[in-house]
Formats: sequence, structure tokens, C-alpha cells
Amino acid sequence: MTKIKICGITRLQDALEASHAGADALGFNFSSISPRMIDPELAKAIIKMLPPFIQTAGIFVDQSPTEINAICRFCNLHIAQLHNDHYTPEKARSIKNAKVIKVFRPAENFAAEEVMEFAKESGINTFLFDAYRPGMPGGTGKIIKASLASRIFNELGSSYYAILAGGLNETNVGEAIRSIHPYGVDTASGVESTPGIKDPVKMKAFIRAVRESAD
Repeated sequence: MTKIKICGITRLQDALEASHAGADALGFNFSSISPRMIDPELAKAIIKMLPPFIQTAGIFVDQSPTEINAICRFCNLHIAQLHNDHYTPEKARSIKNAKVIKVFRPAENFAAEEVMEFAKESGINTFLFDAYRPGMPGGTGKIIKASLASRIFNELGSSYYAILAGGLNETNVGEAIRSIHPYGVDTASGVESTPGIKDPVKMKAFIRAVRESAD
């Protein structure tokens, strides 16, 4: 069954709505340039109130490995999601307080071998693919071209856990899953009323569309 992550949580009510609707994981964005940025103190308070079995991920763009480890430990995060090219395999290996997801934003000529090499050097087996847009490390709201995503996911095969992100909402996620077969899907803007404010109706519709794609 395709895993679901709702990203950019900024409020407890949204976190609980997403959890009760069936999300597997919630993302908390610590990037200073994101409209969904959350303070570690608030993230910690929200995470403390979550039901059991919900995974929590921190989204990091400009923090050092030392800072990431500290935030993961402080907030009780399960996952560190690394956006930005400066997170080398060496830096990824130094994240000790959470499982690491490395993010790639593939352009048309992207080679899956780049992911395989990163996995070999870092020991990481989970990767998220977001839409490419110059100057933006993620959260673009844009969709990865289906043919590009299909090629990458097919070339990676079953040796890695590959997560699809980028412009997903209740109207397109089902077809994306059926054509690309990702391990998981990730959405933020696709289930929002405004940046950082989730729409419970959209979240339920998104999760329902993911579950129905498996029928």
C-alpha cells in the first residue's frame, strides 16, 4: 500500500486531522525560506500530541548536520529529509538521530545513476523526488513530468524506497500512483487552503484517492 506523507504542518489541528484521516507521516519544515516554516518548540509540542504509529519528518534546507541532529533529538523526529545539493553523502552519514531521506529535483536529463551513487556512498536507501525549479529547493507545487518520473522510478527498481512529490493533489495522485508505482507520495500545497494551513476536506480527499488507487 502506498505510504502517505502530509508535509508543511504548522498547526496541531491540521496534524490531528491528517493523522485521523489516515496519513502515515507528517512533515515539519524548518527551512527559513519556506512559508511553512515552523519553530522547533512548536513542532515538538505538536509531535507530543500525535497518536501512536505516526512517523514525523523534519524538512531541512540550510541547517548543518549538527543542527539537524539537535533538532531531530529535541523534537523527537523519526526522519530527516534533506533538501539541497550541499547535503553530500558524507553529511548524510553524519545524521545519527533520525533516518535520512535525500531529496532530488530531477531535470529532464537526470540520470538515476546519480541516486545509486549517492546510496552507495551514504548507505541511504530512501529518496524523494520533487519537481525541479531553478532557485527553489522544494515545495514548488509543480508536477514532475510523468515520463521522467516513470523512467527514474523504473531504473531504480525495488532496491530503493522512492517517494513521489511535486504538485500532487486529489485529482492527479491516483493516476500518478498507477503509472509510476512509488513507495510513497508527499503533498503540501495540494491539501492547503493557504500556505501552511491545511484543508481537512482536501486532506481526506487526497488520502481517499491514494487508497482507491490500490483497488
